[in-house]
Amino acid sequence: MKDNLVVAQAAVGDAIIGERPFTTRTPFRAASISKLATALTAEKLHNDGVIDLHHGIREWLPSFPITGPAGDSGPSLRALLSHTGGLSDPAEYWVTHPDAIEDIFTQSIFRADTDFEYCNLGYGIVATALEVATKRRFDRLAADYVLKPMGLDSGFNWAGVSAEKRRSGASLYRENERDWQVQVDGPSTLRDPDPAILMDFDADLSTYRPGQNGTLFSPQGGLRASLTDLATLAARLKYSPGMTNPVWSLNESESNGAHDERYYTQFGTGVHVHPAHESLWPGQVLWGHHGEAYGLYAGAWYAPDLDVSFAYAVTGTPQMAPARSDRHPALNTFTEVLMDAVLAAYATSPANT
Repeated sequence: MKDNLVVAQAAVGDAIIGERPFTTRTPFRAASISKLATALTAEKLHNDGVIDLHHGIREWLPSFPITGPAGDSGPSLRALLSHTGGLSDPAEYWVTHPDAIEDIFTQSIFRADTDFEYCNLGYGIVATALEVATKRRFDRLAADYVLKPMGLDSGFNWAGVSAEKRRSGASLYRENERDWQVQVDGPSTLRDPDPAILMDFDADLSTYRPGQNGTLFSPQGGLRASLTDLATLAARLKYSPGMTNPVWSLNESESNGAHDERYYTQFGTGVHVHPAHESLWPGQVLWGHHGEAYGLYAGAWYAPDLDVSFAYAVTGTPQMAPARSDRHPALNTFTEVLMDAVLAAYATSPANT
């Protein structure tokens, strides 16, 4: 995309196997690309003076344990969004309604041995703080502050997505030896009018109190959006310098972060930064995010020097994780093919003029 216009697109395969095709307008669970929308929501509230991203989490969640290097105030919202807040993911980083997020605040979530560790839980904690500050549910904040103003019919855990678009959505599959198995968003979920959230069988969403459990709408990975939506979302980073400036950079000795074989070398506020000298797009800085979950491998990126955004996704992948690409550790044998397609499309598109 360039100037909010699609200049190249392609899609193959099925959204629902044997039922309808996957297209660039098909909504699907975007995995960690969702973090862009969460961080953009926090940034908008910061710019509006509702919250301060530099303040510690205990301003909104006094029950957050006092521990670690952050001191009495706890890690700042910016630190949590940049994975520099001293937290580590537990086995489950979500809470089922009607329980409270405090149930997950145990000593096991803290670590102090590195400056950077990718942590999904931080986003649930930030979403809880945003709810406390505004007294509104996170899904509605994201919709009103980010998604709707951008004209996106998208939402967290399908909340706020039109019935028509939801019915056109994709199931995420994994392949086994015999067939493909639905991992999330099966046909019944796509027909359901209610948000797809984790609740006890006798619970009711109407009893939810904002600030009770920010993990409820999966701010770390639950956005449902199409490839076109995601490319539009990534392009919004052009206007968000406070997010794209690196908060953390890997040092020369590779000792200050859990970088996963240089999968991560720079991270901003909710934004994975690929510097030009080691980028998925050789020679180009990229701002955006990868997504990997439930058999999906995806990415949404903005190339500031080209003023171009793009998104890609593959689902239905085998249970065993694909081998990493020799070109970049954040690519694998599926996504390197998609990245090649992006480069080829750009080379022949009107954007390259």
